[in-house]
Amino acid sequence: MKDKKSNIFDKMTQNSKYSIRKLDHACRDAGLVNRSLLMDILMDNSSTEYGEKYHFSDIRNEDEYREKVPLTSYEDYEPYIDRMVNNNETNLITSYPVVYYASTSGTSGSPKKIPVTDRGLAILQDYIGPLSKAITAEYYQNTMDTLPPEGKILGIFSMQREDLPCGVPFGAISAVCFPGGETNDDSLKDLFSTPFEVLRVSQNTDLKYLHALYALKDESISSIFAPYISAIWDLMNYIHKEWRSLVNDIYNGVIPEGISMPQELRKSLASNLKPDPARAGELEAEFRKGFDKTIMTRIWPNLSVIVSIWAGNFYSYARKLQTYSGRSMPYYTLSYVSSEGLFAAARHPFDQFYIMAPSSCFFEFIPDDPQAGQDDSEQEGNPKTLLIDELEQGKSYELVITNQSGFYRYRMGDVIKVVGFYNESPVISFKYRKNNIVSVAGEKFTEDHLLTAIKEFERHSGEKIVDFSMYADKESEPGRYVILMEPEKKIPKEKYERYANLMQNELARASTSYAHYVIGGNMGVPKLVFLQKETYSLYRELKMFKQGISENQLKPVRVLRTEEQKQFFQKLEEPLQ
Repeated sequence: MKDKKSNIFDKMTQNSKYSIRKLDHACRDAGLVNRSLLMDILMDNSSTEYGEKYHFSDIRNEDEYREKVPLTSYEDYEPYIDRMVNNNETNLITSYPVVYYASTSGTSGSPKKIPVTDRGLAILQDYIGPLSKAITAEYYQNTMDTLPPEGKILGIFSMQREDLPCGVPFGAISAVCFPGGETNDDSLKDLFSTPFEVLRVSQNTDLKYLHALYALKDESISSIFAPYISAIWDLMNYIHKEWRSLVNDIYNGVIPEGISMPQELRKSLASNLKPDPARAGELEAEFRKGFDKTIMTRIWPNLSVIVSIWAGNFYSYARKLQTYSGRSMPYYTLSYVSSEGLFAAARHPFDQFYIMAPSSCFFEFIPDDPQAGQDDSEQEGNPKTLLIDELEQGKSYELVITNQSGFYRYRMGDVIKVVGFYNESPVISFKYRKNNIVSVAGEKFTEDHLLTAIKEFERHSGEKIVDFSMYADKESEPGRYVILMEPEKKIPKEKYERYANLMQNELARASTSYAHYVIGGNMGVPKLVFLQKETYSLYRELKMFKQGISENQLKPVRVLRTEEQKQFFQKLEEPLQ
């Protein structure tokens, strides 16, 4: 009889064999596949309370669906979800079994509870582990005529969850992307270098130390997985600074008392942690050679791929991580996924774009133009939508989904841009969240505009920016943006004024709306705030350690919304030189 470890690996390997074919096949006739999925969802859910309210059984095509069913937001489903969670009611918004509730990042108020059905979960688990495994294997076969080595996964994420009154677990969506994650299957412990009991905790635990310790102990690691690549950079930077103490702890087989964690967890880890002088000696020898672009493959000879969201807002972290991994290490950008569903996937390592997955959700698209300043209430409340085979290259759209977990015509608030087509399916890049639009004088400035401006600022100034944020200063006369940047090296005071004017020009080039207000004299020169080294790393650590926010959910803080955020970063402003 096969053991549980073998079953988990076998399932991922078997699924990987058809995951690429499944995506490719669906993309050959994206429109037909997507419309057929909609009709299947409506038929299966016609007897739910929501389906009867909007007469799903009478809907014959996608045009009738868009005519009869309104666009929605989370608030439309909250009363149903409350009944599902607290009263264990079923067949309200979905007929499929709900096996998990995904938590949003909870940036304001309480985290939302997003239902995940068995069908929604199957899509997620098909695309995350198996697809990345298959695409990595394809890459190695095509480029090196060999398969990548097998080994443990360094998983930098949390599987912490709680049981809701209905008995269904509740946690981050990334905690269930591997088979068995929704049930916390103990057999998953054989996949990861970090002990499974560590993955199940978050608050008041020094996860960075534990991830680093157990990753360094295990030379068999063949892949690194994290929802966001900033977590991988933080870990490698931590190893770079703390390698001596980590090697000493591996040598002695101890975890120092100063490392924070629950006592029960400490006892559990101590009972299995043994001295390993041989591995400690190997690590010390490699670290003393230096932390160059070969260090990751020197300490983990089997390392063959890094799987994480690394494009767009995270590109600066990918660039920095390459100083440890080298440029030839395949970086596979994690699928375009959220608590509400999986929407798209990258087709090759190094791709910075995603292919829409027609068999995952039914998609609609609202044409988006942040420069146009559309405020018409009818257009905002009930805009016309396009379908997956009606999009144009170069155009941007707000994403609307009907998923397989009970959300219908749900406005995600994400804006994507079509950069091409793969067979008949759009190839897209993520642009920005609509709720992250900033305005001082009536303009609409997005996080994508900011990213463009930062990249051009780097190019013209020669500076390298690790991370960045902004907020609108409406108290100044005229109003202005405050741009916070963490540079790789200190910037002399005499460059501040020139750099502020350079940033003004780049902001105007990035956004014609912003440029219009600059020309009209309604926008002041932005204030540049240069932050101390590792400011953003500290911010993420505090969010995890003090507030218990899962490392799975630590997205870039691009727009500062609260005084608490502003005060934190102001305290870490780089002293003038």
